[in-house]
Amino acid sequence: MNDPRVSVIIPTYNCAKYIAQSIDSVLAQTRPVTEILIIDDGSTDDTAAAVRAYSDPRIRYLGLPHRGTAAARSTGIDRACGDYLAFLDADDLWRPRMLERHLQVMEHDSTVVCSFTNFIRFMDETGERLPEQFEYYPELATLAARECGCADALIVEGDAFAQLIRFQEIPAFMQCILFRRAAIADMRLNESLRRCQDLEFVARAFMRGNVAFSREVLTEVRRHDSNITKDISLMALDKLWALLPLQAAVDTPARHAALNDRLVKAWIDAATALIRAGRRWEGLRHHAKAFTVPGSARRKLRGTARVGYELAASFGGATRALRRDATGSSAPADAPWPSPRRRLSG
Repeated sequence: MNDPRVSVIIPTYNCAKYIAQSIDSVLAQTRPVTEILIIDDGSTDDTAAAVRAYSDPRIRYLGLPHRGTAAARSTGIDRACGDYLAFLDADDLWRPRMLERHLQVMEHDSTVVCSFTNFIRFMDETGERLPEQFEYYPELATLAARECGCADALIVEGDAFAQLIRFQEIPAFMQCILFRRAAIADMRLNESLRRCQDLEFVARAFMRGNVAFSREVLTEVRRHDSNITKDISLMALDKLWALLPLQAAVDTPARHAALNDRLVKAWIDAATALIRAGRRWEGLRHHAKAFTVPGSARRKLRGTARVGYELAASFGGATRALRRDATGSSAPADAPWPSPRRRLSG
């Protein structure tokens, strides 16, 4: 039997410094790819020259006016010919068995529409490895799932969207997912979102059929000063804007309930982030929005406690600043507030 056609889509913007490493990691895959589509989103550096240095006929370069990552990825979907679609950011890397592992799962079970895997982040300057991403998905340990029968993968039982959308951090990083093209052929990324377009896109893909996952680390995500997600202080707002369009897409009572529950959390997360950033009134307005969403009363009450905590902390910080101005001392006037639970974002 012939190998399935796999299209790899690499959106890039001023990543000449890294893109050769990303391309090399695709060329080194143990399962060959059909094509590598480099979608250049209006780069002004030497990206085009870096790509054209390759003679491999599978590599196709397309230069576009600058419109953002969502437009570049959508263009890749338009141009791809593969039975399977994979997305790799131009500064990230795949380990050699990334596609092999995914394809084993997808070929074994035709009901699986997408498969995601674990990944790590590494610091570009130092090479330091950060914790595995699955540490931020503790819900995976108790998720209802069955053995796939290959690649040590599991398949989410029941409605994958309803299960996964409730996670504290939703597993929606496109650079570690393989999609069955037939399942998402009509989908494109939301260009109105500056960040977290992948969250909305992948969540919609979760509605299309079964979803598999593997704990094996197969992707390495590079952290550097040019990352669009470098500043995560208000990432909660981006996640909220990415989740809201899903209200028009959910089509069953279970999905409505799961999304509403997650939206309550998203409004609360945005509220606390805004208050932490000094935008108290805006934060309180976002907090009030949580109560307009049908959802868990317990989550709303717990969220109110979080908002109150952050609000008190923000005034406590202001009070300490006034005391420093009055006394000339930098010593804290009271015990410091504990840091919020650490989270990472792609």
